[in-house]
Amino acid sequence: MRVLLGMADILPNQAVPVLQTTVTGPMEASLPMRRLQRVLYVIFIDPSRKFGSMEEQIYILAREFRNRGALFLPLFSSPPDAGTMNRYRELGIEPAFLDLMRFRFRTLKRLARLIRSQGIDVVHWNFFAPLWNPYLWGLTALTPRVRHFFTDHNSRTAAIKAVAGGWRRWVKRLLLKRYRRVVGVSQFVVDCLRTQGVWPGPTCLLHFINTDRFAPDDQVRTRIRQQIGDEDRFVVAAVAYLINVKGIDVAIRAVAQLPPKVCLWIIGDGVESGRLQALVQELGLADRVRFLGLQSAVQPFLQAADACICPSLWAEAAGLVNLEAQSTGLPLLASNIGGIPEYVADGRTGFLFPPGDHARLAECVKRLTVDEELCRNMGQAARELIKQNFSVDARLADYLSLYEAQPAAT
Repeated sequence: MRVLLGMADILPNQAVPVLQTTVTGPMEASLPMRRLQRVLYVIFIDPSRKFGSMEEQIYILAREFRNRGALFLPLFSSPPDAGTMNRYRELGIEPAFLDLMRFRFRTLKRLARLIRSQGIDVVHWNFFAPLWNPYLWGLTALTPRVRHFFTDHNSRTAAIKAVAGGWRRWVKRLLLKRYRRVVGVSQFVVDCLRTQGVWPGPTCLLHFINTDRFAPDDQVRTRIRQQIGDEDRFVVAAVAYLINVKGIDVAIRAVAQLPPKVCLWIIGDGVESGRLQALVQELGLADRVRFLGLQSAVQPFLQAADACICPSLWAEAAGLVNLEAQSTGLPLLASNIGGIPEYVADGRTGFLFPPGDHARLAECVKRLTVDEELCRNMGQAARELIKQNFSVDARLADYLSLYEAQPAAT
């Protein structure tokens, strides 16, 4: 088995691709110039590891706020790398970072001081527990005028039920009223929140990605395939954190039922890596499954693939890689679960299959391998779907409207 651990191993003389994040004039002109609130966007991610679509969403919003005379200030959980810092400094923004995973009074004071010094109107929480967040309640006391938003990005492993009646439901409703706006990244998430019956009017706000960065590139395709050694194979890519619920073993078992010309690239790392590599050896697929490791930029590998698999076993909230792959012109083969179906047109931009069903997944891949025209047409339809519905042009106005200043009460 060949294990490739870093971009430098595959692209020894290539720099990470330049990010194309320019917003064109027509899109800007189409957006109403309403006053925006000053936002502190608190998100539990490490921006030094990669610059993926989530990180790019934040950057694009920060740039658009700057262009409109407002502030969208990211607060990360750890320091950004030099490239990310320079990217923001060019906008005149100094990203903040604080470890909010453990509660400390001195950290709460620093957070309150940041909010006051920057004139923050809204603190928007991401990847934090909505109820058991001591910083939320500390800020309620120290900065009572500040509004709080919450976005639910969470995937689900079990069916959502209504919160039991009585005092528990009453207490949760009371506490969750602290959030002025509650957002789900798919209608699936919003429906789950509504089912619980304690959230204050959740709304859906779908992801967007940079369709200029995630675009087909024949030169990159040729170079990457040559360097990995899969020029003449049908390449299926899977991008995931390697944990059990991501279902990467389903993809491996599907490859075992397919002709030798089909190979699988696994981009990502995690606690299941060793078990998955053992499964590859057990099935005799060492020459057909590549473990490419965690990559700071995944688009070159998507540009070099023929299709993308999202074999999740749990109910994904959305899955940004599904947008990235389709934008790159790849048919998407994805589990029919959670918010995933909202981001793929089954039978037109890809195929949905029952979670965990490796035989059905193998059938879907086989259809693409034997019908080149179908594969090509699906890829083209996938890119058009993303450009029309999930590009910066298509979604930015919805995001900005979330932060529009509210008229003063009379």
